[in-house]
This record gives sequence, structure tokens and C-alpha cells, in this order.
Amino acid sequence: MADTISEFSKNTQISEHTLRYYEKEGLLKPIRDEHNYRLYSEKDYDWIHFINKLKRTGISLKEMKRYAYLREIGDETITERKELLLKHREQVLLAYEKVKENLSLLDDKITLYRQMEKAQDQTE
Repeated sequence: MADTISEFSKNTQISEHTLRYYEKEGLLKPIRDEHNYRLYSEKDYDWIHFINKLKRTGISLKEMKRYAYLREIGDETITERKELLLKHREQVLLAYEKVKENLSLLDDKITLYRQMEKAQDQTE
């Protein structure tokens, strides 16, 4: 099975422009047919799904490109890829802790305002 860029775009909900950009940056490497049209395989679907997950974690383009490069080299880069992901995981955990702290601050402030509203209602 191989899909054209328009089919791949529709199925992944990623614009054709973004797919071309990913290709330009070396993140995607679709095969080309005899007319030089891009064709995307099942492996490309798996890979773009992973790229999107990484992107949502806030990974930098530089790190994504490095990971893609190492992946293309093959299994001898498994340790390097693991290390890259472990390093990024630490950054994600730090960001997560900051979000939790900020959420706690918001919850405290909301609780305070609810108490103040309740006190106002009781005095009326």
C-alpha cells in the first residue's frame, strides 16, 4: 500500500505543506514513483505518528532531525536514540512539574475566590 501526499495528508490530518517541510528537513523520506510523485507507506504512517507525539512533547526540530538521522542509520544507533529520548524525557518531566506547580497555584486562588463568594453571599 502506498498513498499519495494528498491521501497521506488527509489520513494524518497534516497539511501537504507541513509534509513537504518535514521532507525538506529530513524527517520524512517518501519514495517517489516513475512520475516523481511522493508515495507514503505504512511505515511512513507509523513514523509520522511518532513524530507528532514527539512534537507534542516540545522536542526541538534539531533533536527531531538528529533522531531521524540516527533512525535512518539503523540499529547500531539504538543506544544514541535511547539517550536522546531519555534526555528529552527529563526536560518533559521538568516542564510537567512546573505545570503542576502552576495548576496548584490556580487551584488555591480559585478556592480562595469561592470562599470569598460564599462569605459575600452569607452577608447579603
